[in-house]
Amino acid sequence: MGFYKFIGYDKDGEISTLSTTLNKEKLNTFEVVLAALGFNAPAWVAASSMSILYLISGQAAPLTILIAYFFPMLTLALCMVYLIRHAPSAGGIFTFAQKFIHPHASTILGWSYVVACSTVTAMTTVIGSSYIQTLIPSLKGEWEAKIIGTILLLFFLVICLRGIELTAKVAGVFLIFEITVVAGLGICGIVSPHVENQSFFALYSPSSVGGWSIIGPGVLFGVWMLANFDSAINLIEEAKVPVRTIQRSLVLVLSIAFVVYSLAAIGWQYAVPVKKLAAIVENGNGGPIAAVAQQYLPSSLSWIAIFVVITSATAGLQISMTSGSRAAYRMSVEGHLPMFLSKVNKHKVPWIINCGITIFSIIAIWIKPISKLQWYYDVVTATLVLSYVSVLMAFILLIFKRKTKLLAVCTSILPLLAIAVLSYIFYTAGAKPAVPSDLYHAWYLGGIVVVSGIGLIIYEIKSKKIRNNNNDENLEEKKNIL
Repeated sequence: MGFYKFIGYDKDGEISTLSTTLNKEKLNTFEVVLAALGFNAPAWVAASSMSILYLISGQAAPLTILIAYFFPMLTLALCMVYLIRHAPSAGGIFTFAQKFIHPHASTILGWSYVVACSTVTAMTTVIGSSYIQTLIPSLKGEWEAKIIGTILLLFFLVICLRGIELTAKVAGVFLIFEITVVAGLGICGIVSPHVENQSFFALYSPSSVGGWSIIGPGVLFGVWMLANFDSAINLIEEAKVPVRTIQRSLVLVLSIAFVVYSLAAIGWQYAVPVKKLAAIVENGNGGPIAAVAQQYLPSSLSWIAIFVVITSATAGLQISMTSGSRAAYRMSVEGHLPMFLSKVNKHKVPWIINCGITIFSIIAIWIKPISKLQWYYDVVTATLVLSYVSVLMAFILLIFKRKTKLLAVCTSILPLLAIAVLSYIFYTAGAKPAVPSDLYHAWYLGGIVVVSGIGLIIYEIKSKKIRNNNNDENLEEKKNIL
């Protein structure tokens, strides 16, 4: 059995179209990759997360990214490649759970993914607003930040409502700029180092930072940095060769993010001492990107480090809005959310859902400003872990149905270990809230998402009963007429 056949790769593009009212056959692999990478938001993640990774892992930050890439993230990506072949739809995680776990479980898990996307929309808006204020000091102020965020959301709502092609192109332009800066500064550090006696081998040696016990927490943080590559799934119904395009895109998005973050994690250490990078607090001034940019860019271009995070955040804003709307669209079509939510406009965009996500995000940024950024992290951690664990479970259940028991057992080892790793991430996020007295951390937020998902199940059951009763009454009326 060949590897492509084993993972279900649609090498010949056998599945050429899917049943949908979205805009079919509009995106190629390149466009899907750019759009999904926009959700990953390399510049913003690098600005906010790289200094924390250096603090946790020191010189070995590149090693932690390498480990996180191969396990559990590549394992997760290949599981998704397999599942897409057998359950292709914009619902992605929702559809996998519906077909291979349980219909009611799919409601909770699909809902958790929609909440994750909606929260990322609000979070990236908050980040973008903060950096706009840093770039233009006259706009400083908490009320001003909320107004800027509202304007950003409404502006990108209009772009999203104009169709998937425009959304992907705008995200692509932003993404190319930010990757050029993030990876380019890393390459500058490697080619023209400013730190003496920096050993390349130390970057990939656990002993350089005190052993594997130090590497572990860094790997968990690396998982967070590489997450969101799966947003490519939500564009499947609008792709030119649906299954093959998305299967390629999943691996490409994850791999490109890995390369970009690795170049940054390596090269930035050659530009600025790692201890200095680890001590930088991200406060809207560009974080470690700004510190490295100062070494290679003239003062007249210092604004680039801030501007690139703004473009990164806004690209993440519109793609997370798009991903959430496509997932909710499929849930609506399948009857797990109200049917009217699946309505599309003349550009074949599920406009009601897009507007709903925008309204949620506007409320969120007014209630939870930049000072409550940890709240966004906790919601996203809880919801993404629920979503990713469900994908791995769906894969294991499907593989036992389609393969021999021995092969299924062997194939399930890595996914089971990945579930353990992701579960541990959820545990650590909930066990150590940013503020000990704050009840709004990952455990509680995850519970709220599950409870609200159960509420949707109850709505779904009642709606089905009403439809069945109406159908029975209509049949009875027809019999009486006859």
